[in-house]
Amino acid sequence: MSIDPIVESQLKSLEAQLGELNDFLLEVSTDMVDGKFTEHPIYVAHQEQAKIGEMIVDRDEFGFPFSINATTIERFLELGILQKERLGAFLKTYGNPKVKCCVFLMVAPEPQFVFHNFKGGSAAGGEKNAVAADN
Repeated sequence: MSIDPIVESQLKSLEAQLGELNDFLLEVSTDMVDGKFTEHPIYVAHQEQAKIGEMIVDRDEFGFPFSINATTIERFLELGILQKERLGAFLKTYGNPKVKCCVFLMVAPEPQFVFHNFKGGSAAGGEKNAVAADN
């Protein structure tokens, strides 16, 4: 199965943006976990106005392809974007939120979760896994 060229381009753009925002997103994740706001932060990457979470990066202000909102795994469960029955497998893929971040990429044809290792984390950098959304 081949990946759609448009989706592949969007994933590459997101990966480049996540690389540039690495330290900032690692700090936000650490603050959210250490502050007991959530054990698993989720970032929402979008090009329109997403209504999930709080915007932490405005694409227009910083010249990025995507704006990024910060939210929680609990909110994704409340909204039904993530199904409780799949939570165990999701958390296994997610891993340690101080080593890896989860981004919900809101693009056509279907939103998907992307997992990105933080540079300087204990896991090897550059790994990314895309998983289709559960809705």
